[in-house]
Amino acid sequence: FKAIFEQFDKNGDGDISAKELKGALKQLGQDTDTKTCKRMIKTYDKNRTKRMEFKEFLDMMANVFQYHLSHPESKTGNGADIAQNRKLEELFDSLDVDESGYIDEEEIIKLTEKLGEKMTIEEVRELIGQVDKDGDGRVNKDEFKRLMSAK
Repeated sequence: FKAIFEQFDKNGDGDISAKELKGALKQLGQDTDTKTCKRMIKTYDKNRTKRMEFKEFLDMMANVFQYHLSHPESKTGNGADIAQNRKLEELFDSLDVDESGYIDEEEIIKLTEKLGEKMTIEEVRELIGQVDKDGDGRVNKDEFKRLMSAK
């Protein structure tokens, strides 16, 4: 999630403005107006800075994942465009540290430790199980793209 946050934080100041959020969502195929982005930030802006800090971003992403996991019928409509697909593949590759073609338990544990949000092996297995459609205990690129592209 840190890699995603850093891609959204275009000026590298440690938080996401409405303008940065709008640009990032547009790159992901979501044409959203600035007013909507401001409302999104306001929803998660606990310290009322009118900007989204990393912890607030994590809260938003948790809600997005929870929604998509509880609404598996949600799809991308007419599919991801080439740019969105490329961005999702780049993001997957950055999370697939060992370049195995999968995001596994070890990679998730190491990522969450780097982010200061340590997860137990049971929590990681539960998370993977919610996304892992083929039941192999890992998240492959297609599973990752399906999850991230769901609307």
